[in-house]
Amino acid sequence: MSCETVGSGLGVVDCKSARSFPKRRVLRGVRSLSGFALMALWGTCVWAQGPPSPASSGLSTMQMGPMPTTVTVSVRETNGMPLEGHAFVKLFSNFQHYNSTVPTQDNSTATFASVLPGDYEVEVSCAGYKTANERVSLQGGSGSSLFIYLHPEGEETTGNKPPGKTTMTPKLQSELDKAFEKMRKQQYQAAREHFERAAKLAPGNPDMVYMLGMIDYKEGHFDQARTKFEQVLTMYPGHERSLLGLGEIQLRSGDPAGAAQTLEKAFQANGADWRAQFLLAQAYHDQKEYEKAAARAKRAAELAKDQAAQPLLLLGRIYAAEKRPEAAKEAFELLIKEFPKDQAADMAKWEVAALASKGLADKPQPTNGKSKKPEADGSPVVAGSVPTSLPLLREVVERPWAPADVDSKEYALAPDVTCAQGEVLAKARERVLHQMENFERFMATEHIEHQQVDRLGNEGNILAKDFSYLVFVRPFKQDSFFLEESRDGGVGVDSFPTSLATTGLVGLGVAILEREYENDFEYKCEGLSSWRGQAAWLVRFEQRKNIESRVRVWRRRGDLFPVALRGRLWIGANNYDLLHLESDLRDPIEKLALTRDHLVIDYGPVTFETGNQKLWLPWKAEMFMELHGKRFHHRHMLTNYMLFSVDTANQIGKPKLPAAEEEKNHP
Repeated sequence: MSCETVGSGLGVVDCKSARSFPKRRVLRGVRSLSGFALMALWGTCVWAQGPPSPASSGLSTMQMGPMPTTVTVSVRETNGMPLEGHAFVKLFSNFQHYNSTVPTQDNSTATFASVLPGDYEVEVSCAGYKTANERVSLQGGSGSSLFIYLHPEGEETTGNKPPGKTTMTPKLQSELDKAFEKMRKQQYQAAREHFERAAKLAPGNPDMVYMLGMIDYKEGHFDQARTKFEQVLTMYPGHERSLLGLGEIQLRSGDPAGAAQTLEKAFQANGADWRAQFLLAQAYHDQKEYEKAAARAKRAAELAKDQAAQPLLLLGRIYAAEKRPEAAKEAFELLIKEFPKDQAADMAKWEVAALASKGLADKPQPTNGKSKKPEADGSPVVAGSVPTSLPLLREVVERPWAPADVDSKEYALAPDVTCAQGEVLAKARERVLHQMENFERFMATEHIEHQQVDRLGNEGNILAKDFSYLVFVRPFKQDSFFLEESRDGGVGVDSFPTSLATTGLVGLGVAILEREYENDFEYKCEGLSSWRGQAAWLVRFEQRKNIESRVRVWRRRGDLFPVALRGRLWIGANNYDLLHLESDLRDPIEKLALTRDHLVIDYGPVTFETGNQKLWLPWKAEMFMELHGKRFHHRHMLTNYMLFSVDTANQIGKPKLPAAEEEKNHP
């Protein structure tokens, strides 16, 4: 499968499979896309792997009845750790006539024996926690392990969802432009006036309050900044920058325990980039929890890459505090070697001299004619401390216009759970293909939005278009399928609101999991994480260096540009549905001048009236591109799904989306 881009302008993307489509048909599609820029989001084919027939296995149909399995349910806190208290786990299925409740035992697990394969409901209750309900799919034979995350009763489960998008009026845009311009010039009072006007135009927008807090922070009014960051967190508890800002202020005020708690919350909600890891390392260092501090500082240095000077300095100091002088010296010398012009290198030289003087590290040692310890950020440095202002400084210069690179963060993982990579990928693949077997075609309303983003992170006018989006599930060879899309009854992109057009909006996640392409990628199951509050396997993937991409291709003026991807998949731990996908370019595409192509796709269940069938489909996708030095934000949203049933000709049923899922569909 390939996702392609075409045209005399920037390019167009089309997702076609060379294996499933005749070459003549692909070329005809290329001609129809001429003159546009097409970037393919998702692939268009699914290759099903059917189960072996009774004849092929040498067993009779009667001998191949469903085999029972043993089900182990592990009940977890939101941080992935086993629940400390006791819970009651109920496993039931009306179809299987099964209903059993078991209390958790050692390590907070509940075990159910002799359970037949099929779909079940799991309900977990525990005092002080919200009751958890989740649908799971069990297979026969070997044992099945399920993971259920419990949320405290006081936790706002909807609070971690970003508030609705603010309508950007010309007046609001003008106020924000002026505010950020004043911030860049360090004219904080003028910036405050513009942000206050913007806040009145966009009440309830947490980013406005956050920026007012940043002005207080830059002016050294830390108490006022703290109040504003806390105000943001009452509106949006998962607001990443406010959590980091609050954690830093807690560090400055001498509350490392509070800082660690705040920063760990940020880690659980959003993952942690090098700045969050660095602040966590400082918080644990100040509490003398050196083992935790060293792990965080080391990870901060790895993620920071060319900004690793401060994390390395802190790492060396942690080792010194642990009485590990050789490890400390190694960290300091690496800093001096890799970042010789950084101010932290001068501080590292001082530390090395202190180590050499055999235990006199707390006494200032003359270095290059100096008689006192170097300073950082213009203020005295306390022995063993690290300036913590660095993580937030860039936020006031440029508004974030795209999510962080997929490899710039680490995500919270359950520490005691091993991921069986082959099993996870195989079950996720089987789950997708099993669903596709039950459908012939389905349709939806597709809403597309496109905006250009300026160098300061400001988004321009929205160019939008709605389409009737139809997907055909075509049989291919034995027990296999491919997906073919059309918009408004055709395959052209002439009606797109922009010269950057996309086709093939159903199957990229399917393609990355598909057996046909498994040798194209290197996979690594990183462990058990979570998505939308439920347990999820976190799988990293990357296009192999020696294999040309077939999953995603840009096409321009008839030329094809394979796009190698790297990214992560969040796969439901209990049902193996694909929940979320994020990807970035493995390498920039020089011939296209494509330096950034970040893709985010959210998947969710759509239930149809016919037979109460459910299909796991994309809800929305966002692309953030930097092309020829210009930035673009491209959105696709799918709603109003309708089903053409296989067993009832042309019978259409409107989808039933639960209210909570519909809300997630339009955050």
